[in-house]
Amino acid sequence: MNNSLGYVIVGVNIVIRTIMIMLITWIGYASETTKLARITTITFVMLFFNTAFLLMMVNADMGEQPWSFGLTKGHYSDFSAMWWKVIGNSITSTMFINAIFPLVEFGMYFGMRYFFRWLDRGYAVCKFDKYTTK
Repeated sequence: MNNSLGYVIVGVNIVIRTIMIMLITWIGYASETTKLARITTITFVMLFFNTAFLLMMVNADMGEQPWSFGLTKGHYSDFSAMWWKVIGNSITSTMFINAIFPLVEFGMYFGMRYFFRWLDRGYAVCKFDKYTTK
């Protein structure tokens, strides 16, 4: 495993988040507040499971435990320096990217909004009147 695992996890998280929002919106709720509460709760649980729990369980060697749940092929039986170097680093980089991504997403959509306004006003012919539109 390397640092690119963090990018894969973030990519899967974005897909999961988008699907969860679409499904909850499709279900429909009586109020917007209830809908946003459900989106927040379910998205948090799904992303937590994908980011932290699943990553830790797949790499765990639980062969010495009475119930191993079939997880006996992992490399790490305990938190060690090597675990922190591989798994801990992946979790930390994923959390860092998840913390920064909303700002990047906001900046991207904000920039797209102004770009499309710029195209609509016809700035190719240097019209700087903000009330001019096609």
